[in-house]
This record gives sequence, C-alpha cells and structure tokens, in this order.
Amino acid sequence: MTREIVRSEYRAIKLGVTESTIGSVRTQTEDQTAVRIMDGQHIGLASACGRADIDALTRQATDALVFGIPCTADPGCNTSLSVEHAGPVRDVDELVGLTEGVLEQLRADFPQFVFSHGVEQQELAWHIESDAGLDLHYRRVATQVAFIAKEKGSGNIFDTFVGVEGPTVDVEGVLGSFREHLAAYLNPVDPPSGRRVVVFPGAGGMAGSGLFQLFRSDLTARSVASGSSLFHGMVGDGRAHFSERFGLHEWRDHRTGRVCPFDMEGTVRDPLDLAIIADGRVCGVAASKRDAERYGLPATGTAVGDVGTLPTSGFGRLRVAPTVDRLADALDGDGALLVWFVSGSDCTRTGDIALPVAVALALDANGRPTGRVPGFTLTGNLFDVFGADYIGATRQRIDPFSDESFLVARMTVQP
Repeated sequence: MTREIVRSEYRAIKLGVTESTIGSVRTQTEDQTAVRIMDGQHIGLASACGRADIDALTRQATDALVFGIPCTADPGCNTSLSVEHAGPVRDVDELVGLTEGVLEQLRADFPQFVFSHGVEQQELAWHIESDAGLDLHYRRVATQVAFIAKEKGSGNIFDTFVGVEGPTVDVEGVLGSFREHLAAYLNPVDPPSGRRVVVFPGAGGMAGSGLFQLFRSDLTARSVASGSSLFHGMVGDGRAHFSERFGLHEWRDHRTGRVCPFDMEGTVRDPLDLAIIADGRVCGVAASKRDAERYGLPATGTAVGDVGTLPTSGFGRLRVAPTVDRLADALDGDGALLVWFVSGSDCTRTGDIALPVAVALALDANGRPTGRVPGFTLTGNLFDVFGADYIGATRQRIDPFSDESFLVARMTVQP
C-alpha cells in the first residue's frame, strides 16, 4: 500500500475599507491535512482541519478502503520539488501604511468617489509527500489591493472597481494603475454598437473567464469520453478549428509565472505546460490519473480539488499564447473597448456566448483608457471569437504587478 499526505496552509491579514478609510483588521489561518491510502485497486481518504494526527488519519483512510472506491492508477513516486513565489511578508503595521498611502492620495485625487473593500496579504502553501518518494512543496505570498469605487450620490451598489495583486505591490505602482482607470471612468463617451475590437484583461479574471468557460467544462475526460463535449471529434483530429494564431495551455511552468508546478495527484509534467489548443488545433484534455484509467484516456497531470476531497479532472490556471509584444501592436492603429467587469455569462451548447458588460472603458490606438462607455452586451460564437475574429494576445501585462496579459478579438456590441 502507498500512503500520501497532502497538506494546505493559508495565512491572511485582511484590512477592511469602508468610506475610504480602514475600518477593520483581521487575521485568518486555515490548515487542512489529508491522508490517502492506495492498495493498487482502491483508494481511501481521511482529512482534518487544523492540527492533524497523521497516525489517526492513516487508520481512518485505511478503514475507508472498505468503500471500494476504484483507483488502479500508479501513484506518483520519486519526485522532489520545492518552489516559492514569495514577496515580502508584511506585518499589520506595514499593510496599514501601504493602505493609508494609497487611500490618502485617492481621497485627494478623486473626491468624487467613496472607496470600500480592502487589502489582503495571502500566504498559501501546498505539500504532497508519500511513501513512494513524493516530496512536493509550493508556497506563494502576495498582496492584493482591491477597492470598489462608488460615485457620491450614485444609486448603484458599485460603479467600478480597481485592483492589483502581486508579490511586490507598492504605493506608487498601485496609484499609477488606479489613477489611469478612474480618470478614464470620469469621462463618459458615446455608447458603442456593432462589430468592435474588444480587449479582455487576462484569461482567468472576471472579464475574461466567461470566454473560457466551455474550454474548462467540455475538455474534461468525462465530457470527451461520453461524447457530450462541444469539441467531440475535434480532439487530436489534426484540423485547425480555431485561428492558427490561437494557442491555449494549462500553465504550470513556475519559471514563467506564479503557478504551482504540480497537480493534486502529485504529477509534475514534462514539459510543465500542457497544450490545450496549439495553432488552432484541439490537442489537450484534462484527465486525472483516476479518470484516465476510467475513460481510457492518457493522464495529463490535470487533477484539481480540495485537500479533503478526491482529485478530479480539471484545468488550473489557463494562459493564452502571446502573439504580439504590446497591446498597441494588436490594435494596429485603431481604438478598442476594454471589457473590465462582466456580470455573468451565458454559453449555449453550440458555442454562442453572451457577456453582459457592466464596466467598460474606451481605449485609444495606444491601448490607453480614454473614457467610460455605458453598459452593453457582447455576443459572439466561440469558434469565431477564437477563429476568424481572433486578433491575438500580448506579452504586455495588464498592470505592473500581474503576470496576466491582454486578449484581443472582435465581437458584436449590443447596447
């Protein structure tokens, strides 16, 4: 039998902001530990929060083998890796100083707004160790500064938001990003309509995530094997179903960004990144070891889940292959719409997408925000947005602290 010990650690300091001032300070600690026992045919799991008794969890996980949960895949073995993406660990006083430095200047520069929400420093760590020689560790420390901005006298719940996240945020860098957005927001421009060039900040953010919903849901082992996937018959057929400029991968190369290099089954791929779409061709499916055995597919190191649950197939962080250096290069001398906040999304089984955009900014030909446009709905089809209407993705990051880039395509704007 093989025993795996899986642990997660979470530490946070959270500063709550109300009425443009710091209103609360909280600290939060969450630890989870799980033991998995695999006998070559089945798997047993036991988990606990807080301080854990490994011997007791081992006995409980061994007893859980009686439930007969199938697991014939070979567990990970003989792999050792330790990675950190850790910025400075600030204490409460340092976080308060950072927050007050930002708020003081925002109150002076933008008295039209009331700011709320807050600042959070997070320290996250994952560990997987086993009798078979797994010894995997990942730690990340980052600070997020995120404010909801509401115009004084506005009847809205919020009007816009500004936020950055990274390991080395500083007052001047935060203010530079926030000022650019808020100054543009205060300049209303005419509502757009028809076919427009639109820009999404990142594949995983609140604006861009709706575009990738169908990739996440329909390129899993179960969907593909059952024939229910939107991409049924396309995986590995060698045909370009999207633009040849479009590439998408699950991002695990820790040398190129703040990502964990192993999945929840302890798999470290070679290469670390998994191609999902390459040159417009569908080539990757999320298949954990257990699902690969079940559905007769190759395992792709894409197991996700909480510590206290058995891993399942799914993609972690997605990244789009860059095609240009700067956002201005993708705009090619024209302006565009920056899709900043989408209040939900709707995707049909034929790939039709509707995104209700609550906050959007007009961009000039250099990719700089110039004004606020009224809310609208974006529509398009997945195979068009990433096909004939796809323009590209940038190496330029969305702000000084992020490792996310801009994605540019054409879609239809409906006021």
